[in-house]
Amino acid sequence: MSDFDDWVADLKQKRDELKVKLHLASKDAEDEWDDLVSDWDKFVRETQLDKSAEEVGEAAKELGLRMKAAFDRMKQAKD
Repeated sequence: MSDFDDWVADLKQKRDELKVKLHLASKDAEDEWDDLVSDWDKFVRETQLDKSAEEVGEAAKELGLRMKAAFDRMKQAKD
C-alpha cells in the first residue's frame, strides 16, 4: 500500500471516529436537555404550590445556572 493510500485510509478512520463522537455528543446533549426540561417542568409545578418567594427564587437561580452551564457545554461541543 502506498503512502497516499495509507493517508486516505487514516483520514477515513478519523472521519468515522469523529462521526461516532459527534453522534455520542449529540445524544449526551439530548439527554442533558431532556433532564433540564424535566427539571423545568418540576419547577413550574412546584411554584404553583404555596412556596415562599425565597424558595422560588433559589430554585429559579439554581435551575438558571444549570441551564446556562448546559448551554455553554453544548456550544463548546458544537465548536
